[in-house]
Amino acid sequence: MKTKWKTLIFCMGGFSIISMFSPSNFVRVYLSLYPALKINCHNIIDGDKEEISKALQYMKYNSPIRLLDKDFINIATNCSNFLETFGYNMYPVTDEERNFPIAFSILTFKDADQTERLLRSIYRPQNFYCMHIDNSSSRYLHEAFLVITRCFKNVFIASKTENIIYKHISRLKADINCMSDLLTKSQKWKYFINLPHQQFPLKTNLEIVKILKIYNGANDIEGITSFKRMVSERYTYSYTNVNESMVRIGLKNDTMPYNASIVKGSAYGVFSRKFVQYIVFDQRAKDVLEYMEDIMSPDEYYWASLNHNEILKAPGRFTDNPEKKSWLAVYAAWDGTDQCQGKFVRDICIFGVGDLKELVLRKELFANKFYPDFQHLALECLEEYVNNKTLNPIRFDSFYYKQLSFIRKT
Repeated sequence: MKTKWKTLIFCMGGFSIISMFSPSNFVRVYLSLYPALKINCHNIIDGDKEEISKALQYMKYNSPIRLLDKDFINIATNCSNFLETFGYNMYPVTDEERNFPIAFSILTFKDADQTERLLRSIYRPQNFYCMHIDNSSSRYLHEAFLVITRCFKNVFIASKTENIIYKHISRLKADINCMSDLLTKSQKWKYFINLPHQQFPLKTNLEIVKILKIYNGANDIEGITSFKRMVSERYTYSYTNVNESMVRIGLKNDTMPYNASIVKGSAYGVFSRKFVQYIVFDQRAKDVLEYMEDIMSPDEYYWASLNHNEILKAPGRFTDNPEKKSWLAVYAAWDGTDQCQGKFVRDICIFGVGDLKELVLRKELFANKFYPDFQHLALECLEEYVNNKTLNPIRFDSFYYKQLSFIRKT
């Protein structure tokens, strides 16, 4: 017997989303409850204490409406309904965006619901998206994205996936696998941005394009050289994987290739196309990667070392003191340094509704991180904010970005 489909219409941010779903599944539509609840995202983002208190009270007793991984297998089987229901075709695309495609990787190991939400927030038909699904992830997660990616010409699963181990080189290789795939998919994209599934954009695609055009081929990669922050035991010793944990096996006696210096940074960045080509094809990049095979958390040293060593000649590199360089790829709030209205987990803030006022004023492109089952209205209100800016663009102030020390002057 065939399942009958029903149609519901929800209001969201001033427009309607038509959701088609079977009685056996439900499709989460963000903010659909807001009119009844009278929760106002605009007031929350403005820092209205009464509105924030109301949101906190609501979330205390109400869990978010979410989809399971296996639900996406059923929903995305019908591509036209999936694309319409989730609004992939609703965003306007300017000529400026169309002429400046961007490549992304999204690394995920769980939660198709949150991962798809990130994909949707940055999706544009001219961009390219490599999805890396951890080998150890559930069968349902793999199947969900196998079905989802079939609905797009520009979204695909990495041709080689890794079993990602915490602080192991497998995390770094996952991004490099996506870089290699993306180079073969198109000759047109200009920049590459790597994302984990728990990040979310602070800027619209058009704003990101405008910023990257100002970068003009420069990479935005963090650089740390101060001894207190280098965590030197990670690279002065050799490590090996034992039962999916990094175990120290002795001193690392060899030195960095080409007499380069180790520089620390983030696993995430903004990489020019020429830098990506350098990573995939240049022998110097391959030699540094081989050197870092047995250090701990090489993803926090590899990009930074390549970008901040003049001797390695990486395209788009930074030639001044790494500590002087601004880093705008992603904003994270750290315990002991930054304010957090959500909660700290392993020293990093999981953002809550009280953080939104600051987040929307940040200059970074993305924010890390969000839990969909912790203060879920934070993610939903941020999504509404970015959607509204996309549909009703505001004047973009480029002055700050044009003064950055690392951009390439024309």
